[in-house]
Amino acid sequence: MAQDIHVTSNAIRQLGKDLVEDVAPAFDPVARQVAEAVIELPGFGLIGFPLQHAYEQAQAYLADYVKAGRDQLGTFRGKLDGIATTWEQAESTNQVMYR
Repeated sequence: MAQDIHVTSNAIRQLGKDLVEDVAPAFDPVARQVAEAVIELPGFGLIGFPLQHAYEQAQAYLADYVKAGRDQLGTFRGKLDGIATTWEQAESTNQVMYR
């Protein structure tokens, strides 16, 4: 048996707000851990200079990746707000009016 699901523009907007206010802060401890995962010279030894460089590049890439993920949540919120506005317009347009 199918469920009767009703979506509202308020629920769509709330989802965007929840992403930014509740999910985005979860990226902060990850960003801190990436920044703190430093291996000081000569951590890989004298022969490990290429490894040191590769590690630092990977660390920088991961830091950028985590930041981009957090930033993307703000983009999602903006898109969801636009979807909610379109949803409201569609509901308004499809409303039956009696005279």
